[in-house]
Amino acid sequence: MVSALSKSNSRGLRIFFEPKSVAIVGASRTPGKIGNYILRNNLKLGYSGQIFPVNPGATEIEGLRSYPSVAAIPEAVELAVIAVPAHLVLDIMRDCQRKAVRGVVVISSGFSEAGKEGMERQTELVRMAAEAGIRVLGPNTTGILNPEGRFTTTFVDLKGVKPGGIGFVAQTGMFAGMMFQWIFSSQYFGLSKVIGLGNKADVTDHDALDYLAQDEATRVVIMYLEGVKDGRCLLGSAVRLVRRKPLVLIKGGKTEEGAKAAQSHTGSLSGRDEIFEALVRQAGAIRVSDFEELLDFGKTFAYQRLPRSNRIAIITLSGGAGVMAADACLESGLVLARLEPHTLARVKEKMPSWASPGNPLDIEPLSEIVTQEGAYRLGLDVVLSDPGVDLALVVMSTLRMARVHADYLLDVAKAHPEKPVAVCIIGEAVIYSQLFQIMEQASIPVFVSVRRAVASLAALYRYRRFLDSLVKRA
Repeated sequence: MVSALSKSNSRGLRIFFEPKSVAIVGASRTPGKIGNYILRNNLKLGYSGQIFPVNPGATEIEGLRSYPSVAAIPEAVELAVIAVPAHLVLDIMRDCQRKAVRGVVVISSGFSEAGKEGMERQTELVRMAAEAGIRVLGPNTTGILNPEGRFTTTFVDLKGVKPGGIGFVAQTGMFAGMMFQWIFSSQYFGLSKVIGLGNKADVTDHDALDYLAQDEATRVVIMYLEGVKDGRCLLGSAVRLVRRKPLVLIKGGKTEEGAKAAQSHTGSLSGRDEIFEALVRQAGAIRVSDFEELLDFGKTFAYQRLPRSNRIAIITLSGGAGVMAADACLESGLVLARLEPHTLARVKEKMPSWASPGNPLDIEPLSEIVTQEGAYRLGLDVVLSDPGVDLALVVMSTLRMARVHADYLLDVAKAHPEKPVAVCIIGEAVIYSQLFQIMEQASIPVFVSVRRAVASLAALYRYRRFLDSLVKRA
């Protein structure tokens, strides 16, 4: 079904993120119920707008006056969040029409993903919304999260919400909720906006991309898709976004069985994967194969600048890790930088006479003379100072590591902000966690494997190469 409101309208989506007032239909006094979580999440976040709980069986919920219906609210309502059984949703939409609500988030499931009856219900929902000029997000979604604006429609228990530069779009609302829970509880980057599209009855993936392209808080967009309703619109929106900021995406439903699962989940039809792949390449987006890469690439784009080119230097305490890193770089489209004689001489003068520096730069011999701490600092400084180096990978061991090592590396990296740096840390888990926290809080991406670190740096170069190709064609 193509939405009656499918025209991209990025301004129209602002109502979902910055409403001055919200009615929560299905608000509940009972802890653990969806409507209770939605209400409490906004109170916990410190949402500054007006909140109107709607529940015909209560006069007060969480210290707020409750109303029997949206129509009974005496003040203006900009956004309504509907979290009631599906068969009640259309009646509530009629109330929203009469109340001149501008946006509706339908949390309820039981629509296009639930067979013929559900599809008919969704069709009528869209018709009613179009008639009244109401934008609808969902149904079958957790909706949105705006950390900076301190507003959400999700029923996922929110803890440790951090604003940041990554916008996250997911076709499935529940998965979006689980993912941002994982991000906030385990990562140090924050999110600018989260958009759970659900069934995409009205607001679609291309609407979301157009909105995030204009959103100043968003530096990079990561996206999970199951099916595409309008490939031409999606391509157009992706093209517009990628010219301003990177788009990293993953698509479910690649296989026949996966496509069947997508159909039963959000009512999505997954087309041929090779066609989708062609759309992604044409737009300049970066497609990944798993959620690990989605977050890896997302945080690296959010933390680091784009490199001038693909010449990389590797600093390592382990010769074996250096070999693996070199292989991974060449397989990912990066090339080992040819270090200038002056660069090599700076290292050589501090090394034992038998050692010979190169790229990868094995600093183990250097550490015998200037200590491990000094070796990392000198090694990174000399390669970042080399005009032939565009990126750097530091492979660290937790052996004899301390916070001071991380601080010195951060000092060097900050002195060369134009050159992206990634760090791979191998060794003791407790020390890894400590260094991960220190470095990621300073916007240096940290990885547990060489492959993941190299792939993330290579993504920066791929996007740079795409932008350069646009300039050449202009």
